[in-house]
Amino acid sequence: MFGRFFKRGGGCGAPRLRHGRGLGGGRGICRAHPLSDFAEGADVVVLSNSDRKTLEMGLFSGALVHVIKNRADDASMVVAAGESRYIISKEAAAKIQVR
Repeated sequence: MFGRFFKRGGGCGAPRLRHGRGLGGGRGICRAHPLSDFAEGADVVVLSNSDRKTLEMGLFSGALVHVIKNRADDASMVVAAGESRYIISKEAAAKIQVR
């Protein structure tokens, strides 16, 4: 009866990575991945952040983040958190675990 409201099968419904695979690996388990791995247009939730500067920007656990720009040849990426837009280095983005 409620089958139309719930997803069936593996995966966790997270956005796809640049290489085209889902984050769950088809096993139904959501794992944390670095923010730097996500392609443009991805909407993610911060699980943990060990970088103090980005924490002060508002990228704390539970924050919703939208990846605006993330190109392989750039050293930085553009993300949105709430009403704000930030340019952060990919080194700092690698310290932010998201799903």
